[in-house]
Amino acid sequence: MDTVSIDDAPPLPVRRPATVADVGDLVREARAAKHGVYPVGGRTTLDVGLPPTRPGVALDTTALNRVIDYPARDMTITVQAGVTIAALRAELAKEGQWLPVDVASPERATLGGAVALNQSGPRRYGYGTLRDYVIGISFVTDDGVEVKAGGRVVKNVAGYDLMKLQIGAVGTLGVVTQVTLKVKPKPEASAAVAFGCSADALGPVLDLLHNSKSRPVAVEVASADAWRAADLGPAADAPWVVAVGFEEKAATVAWQRTTLLDELKAAPVRDVADAPDPGKVWAALTELQLRPESRFIGKAGVPPSTVAAVLAKSPPGLVHAHALNGVVWSHGDAPADGGVLRRCPVADKKKLPVWGKPPAAWDLMRHVKTTLDPDNVFNPGRLFGGV
Repeated sequence: MDTVSIDDAPPLPVRRPATVADVGDLVREARAAKHGVYPVGGRTTLDVGLPPTRPGVALDTTALNRVIDYPARDMTITVQAGVTIAALRAELAKEGQWLPVDVASPERATLGGAVALNQSGPRRYGYGTLRDYVIGISFVTDDGVEVKAGGRVVKNVAGYDLMKLQIGAVGTLGVVTQVTLKVKPKPEASAAVAFGCSADALGPVLDLLHNSKSRPVAVEVASADAWRAADLGPAADAPWVVAVGFEEKAATVAWQRTTLLDELKAAPVRDVADAPDPGKVWAALTELQLRPESRFIGKAGVPPSTVAAVLAKSPPGLVHAHALNGVVWSHGDAPADGGVLRRCPVADKKKLPVWGKPPAAWDLMRHVKTTLDPDNVFNPGRLFGGV
């Protein structure tokens, strides 16, 4: 029997339901046995979160991968949660559309897993995160019943916003089975400009980009080490590399690029150059979120106005940021201060705040968990520890 290991917990037998009804049966069976249900998809982020706290089964969602409905003219699509991000992109591309959310390892990562962690990357500055695109969701509750929230209409606002509860819930509130997304027309053209920057100049340069008339969709900052680790070629002769991206109609992108280059003429930057493949830049920087060589990977949210100061205080090494969103990623052999530990050795998970400093709503989140899943069936321990 296929098994999967999560942290140092005993291997979990894998069950791969073919239908939503099968999911319901599996959940009811696990609940009756006082076991846990651990949803898995492409298995790209199994090291995120705390160790499991009870035996159970790994519920593999990858057989739930059908396109349910795709009214392209309405720019919405309904798919099952086990579809991979790459397969979703291919389906949307047939109609010249896309979901502008960056997810690492798209050939393996599933939509359900991306929703569970609200994953995003460089393009979040211009397009937002999955929370901005999910308009309908279905999930199986602890009694094995499929519940639907939202719908297939973009302006549907009826009822409780249960969708937002599931996005970023780390699979602790149910098994997501189906998702409806609003999508966008694929941009006609793209461009990316990269340049080097000193630590002292980084703050003024980011202020310039924040106020730029060019309106970029991505503003990334990477240490020279991070730029090389992403295999994006030699870094500029500077400690920091800044990459700025545009996606729009061809004429608009050309104007945006020219406008930015004009604004940079008086800026303290060096080695300004066009990236030959903008998509490769954003994909490579997104892949750093799962970099296998990194023992610790931290993700911190800070005010965007402080990003330059935070980066300046970072230990030398591999650091990158969605700069104007205030999201800083750090890699190393020791945990960075503050934020969430997206990767952490199991032994350290028992003594470090894996999920960072508890937010003000932490008790409310725990209350929601115990209300919707009183027997702690879904991903027990992974988010709230022993709760």
